[in-house]
Amino acid sequence: MTEPRAAVYDSLGSEYDRAFAVFLAHTDQKDKAHAWLEGAVAGLPARRLFIDAGAGTGKVTAWFTGKFERTIAIEPNPHLRAHLERNCPTAKIVPAPILDCVLPGQADFVLVSHVFYYIPPADWQPTLDRLASFVGPAGMLILVLQNPGTDCMGLVQHFHGRRFDLPALCRDFQTRHAGAYRSRIETVACHIETAEFDPACTVAEFMLNLLPLDEPPLRADLEAYVRGNFAAPGGGYRFSCSQDFLVIERHK
Repeated sequence: MTEPRAAVYDSLGSEYDRAFAVFLAHTDQKDKAHAWLEGAVAGLPARRLFIDAGAGTGKVTAWFTGKFERTIAIEPNPHLRAHLERNCPTAKIVPAPILDCVLPGQADFVLVSHVFYYIPPADWQPTLDRLASFVGPAGMLILVLQNPGTDCMGLVQHFHGRRFDLPALCRDFQTRHAGAYRSRIETVACHIETAEFDPACTVAEFMLNLLPLDEPPLRADLEAYVRGNFAAPGGGYRFSCSQDFLVIERHK
């Protein structure tokens, strides 16, 4: 009899939506991201143009469309664009990959939230360069990704053999663009907490699906990892999912 394996989610399917809902129900990540980004937007000297690159369904885009005169949402996936059009009816939607977009460097705010998981490592630097080219004088680009030292990224490393190293990307960008931009990373601590085992495993499966699961691990191995690494001393499960905010500001 074949042993059961970890779930593989279709990002457009109901099971993905269910797992994402379980994640959101047990984490402070979304609320903390919203608060941090609100503070960044409040400090902008102008709010004429907002670009959300990899806007997905537009749920995050919608946080800020009303704060800017114009919004451009980049999203190449036609299924996600259908939701994006409903959630952000006033946004101009660009149906192309980021590297295929040529936009005038006039944006006051460019957001790339949890998108780089799905971009091949070889394309990280050219994609970041393209995104920076959208930023106008005194504008700001913010790229959000999980901190590589989180418990969730340790899980990804264990089963996929890879972490997402945003600090290295930042250092390379600053070296190549010294004088044109200022860059820094701010880390916001976030956690997943649940009293029960099943939600902890669902969130772990969700995190594994950040990368293609061509050969999903055995469900028993995933459960053993969750028990061995995420169990809280007082009972239940607690594991980190802190976020890095790479901030790139263009000089005036």
